[in-house]
Amino acid sequence: MQLHRFDLNLLVALDTLLRERNVTRASERLFISQPAMSSALNKLRTYFGDPLLIRVGREMELTPRAASLVEPVREALLKIQATLGHQPEFIPATAQREFSIIVTEEAVPDLLPEILRRINAAAPGVRCHIELVGHDSLTKLEHGDADLCLVLDNLRLYETTAYPDSLFSTRLRSVEWVVAVDIHHPTVSNEFTLEQFYALPQVVGRPGGYSATGGELLRRLLNVEVQVHLTVPSLLQLPLMLVGTTFFATLPERVARLMSSTAPLRTFPVPVPVPTQHEILLWHRRHDQDQAHTWLRNLVIQTAQDCT
Repeated sequence: MQLHRFDLNLLVALDTLLRERNVTRASERLFISQPAMSSALNKLRTYFGDPLLIRVGREMELTPRAASLVEPVREALLKIQATLGHQPEFIPATAQREFSIIVTEEAVPDLLPEILRRINAAAPGVRCHIELVGHDSLTKLEHGDADLCLVLDNLRLYETTAYPDSLFSTRLRSVEWVVAVDIHHPTVSNEFTLEQFYALPQVVGRPGGYSATGGELLRRLLNVEVQVHLTVPSLLQLPLMLVGTTFFATLPERVARLMSSTAPLRTFPVPVPVPTQHEILLWHRRHDQDQAHTWLRNLVIQTAQDCT
């Protein structure tokens, strides 16, 4: 293959087609017409001498040649983006930059607002896209769909056994789990017992980014097997679900404390051993020397230290 014969404009189309595996979705993602995307696919097929996408039943699948291109093409595009976007000197006050940050719900009430306040104060031209953590967060970070991940250091949440070698990390705050009940719970008095932990109805917050059930998510978080009676779509909804009910919830102490003004709760130590957990900050090594990324990482780290 000769590079001078390849239209580099097709590289973005190739990356999108390999990821979407669908001409229509790829065209929508790039904001071009479907005929234009079909034309790009035909040119790519001619260049590689391979169909790249083939129909299997009602879906399109990658050929072995296409599958082998997924990672190299994505990495090449990200390197080009990093090179063209790199600024020799990053001056926060005048910088124009956009970052995508994945955060855990536990950080939303206190840490995230302070991070955004400090970014806006120091770098008003910096824009942020925030999304909540999910099982595919590490993949998004690897593929360049996110710049930073502020998440729990718990590999089971991301359905993997090890962090990718391409990711760097630093530890932020510790996370302490507590049991919370309504302040007027009829059967809980001065302690929350092991028997109550397994007998009382439990409510679990399951954010939409996770494919696991509420019970499975709790097992991955706390390494306990419990009966889940109610699942709600957000960790931050848990305190509100407890008011006036006999439910209990296991949640980060920081969330229970911050929500206590709107949901009068009583909290107790979790009556089972809970693995030690921390918030961590993850980023891809391709950004390790980027001054803008370094500035943002340091800001997040300092903010976490101040909000401990």
